[in-house]
Parts: sequence; C-alpha cells; structure tokens
Amino acid sequence: MVLELGGSDPFIVLGDANLEKAVEVAVTARFQNTGQSCIAAKRFIVVESAATEFEERFATAAADLRRGAPIDPETQLGPMAREDLRDELAGIVEASVSAGATVLTGGKSPEEPGAWYEPTVVSAAAGTDAPVLREETFGPVAAVVRVADEAAAIELANESEFGLGSSLWTQDLERAEKLAADIEAGMVFVNAMTASDPRIPFGGVKRSGVGRELGGEFGMRAFINAQAVAITEV
Repeated sequence: MVLELGGSDPFIVLGDANLEKAVEVAVTARFQNTGQSCIAAKRFIVVESAATEFEERFATAAADLRRGAPIDPETQLGPMAREDLRDELAGIVEASVSAGATVLTGGKSPEEPGAWYEPTVVSAAAGTDAPVLREETFGPVAAVVRVADEAAAIELANESEFGLGSSLWTQDLERAEKLAADIEAGMVFVNAMTASDPRIPFGGVKRSGVGRELGGEFGMRAFINAQAVAITEV
C-alpha cells in the first residue's frame, strides 16, 4: 500500500542563499496550478538576515502574476477548483490575521464570477496559532516566517504533522547535505523546488503518507508481494 496524503512543505532560505533565484523559484513553487498541488511550497521559512529582502521581492512578484483563463497561455494564475474551497482558503487567511499575521499582498476574493482568490503572501510569526502555519493551504496563499538562524529554521520546518517535500536554499552545498538529514520530510531539494521525478523516490513521512512511488526499485517494491521459499536438504 502506498498513500500520498498531502503536506505543508517548507521552503527554507538561509542567509547565504541566492535571493534572486530563490524568489524566482519560490513564486513557481507556491503558485503553480494556483497553489493547488500537494508538493507546492507552503511555508517560507527565512533566516532574519535575508527576510526583509525576500519578503519584499516575493510579495511584489506574487502581486504581478497575471490572472486569467487556464486555457490562455499568458495566464500565470487561474481560478481555484471550486468556490467552497476558495471560501475555506479565505477563512484560513482571515483566521491567521486574527492570530496576528500580516497580509503583505492579496488576501481578497475578486468580485467576479468564478472561484477566484488573489495571489496572497502572509507574514506570520513562529509560535503563533496562525492556521497558515499548520494547515495544508491548497490554494494561492504563501506564509512567510522569519527565524533567527538555521537551527531555528530546521526546528520550525519540522513543527508540522506533515512531511512530504521540502526545499532548502544555501550556497554551501556541504552544509546543505548535513542540514537535509535533519529535515523531517520524504524529499529534500537543495536550491530547487520540490518536484516529482521518476528517477527518485516520491513520498512522505508522518501524516504525509507511507511508502514510495517512482525511483525505480523503491517504487516497484511497494507493489510487490515477496514470497519466501525456504528449502532444506534432507
């Protein structure tokens, strides 16, 4: 049995990250398919030294996304699947604001037909009860959280009942390899967004599921009934 049960994937940005590239990828990682993806980045955990610049760039890039019909090749953000899902997402943002979070951009439903919701970036403090830090926000809403250092970033990333994918941004690859081992997620992508790639195992830990798909032998063994045959010569 293999179960992929969704996630609240962290996108961790350390102080030495290439911020221009990190923001560019962050926008795609969060808002692809209008944010309706199990492996979309949802919690953007940024070390304090890089946080202000990341927030400003990220919010600006999100606000500039072109809304439109999904069949239009120029569209960067379409409507959500259903209006009730849009309303649920809007409720998560409202509850997060009530818990102390700040909307940096978006946060509203355009007054027009369809399940539309603006590309939204919310700044929330670690340790609060803001639902954007706990829920699987399945839509165009990103939560940005500032932390003091990389240790706090990893700790916050792991403070989730989910553990599907994760993204870690730093130019020190040796350091990244060590930190990746501490991240409680089935997948860690360094300086890249989480993706489904047939060459590597796909799946999560904790409430994000059990078992693995893809990845050659890893995925194949999940669907094989092993038979043990013991032969004794007498």
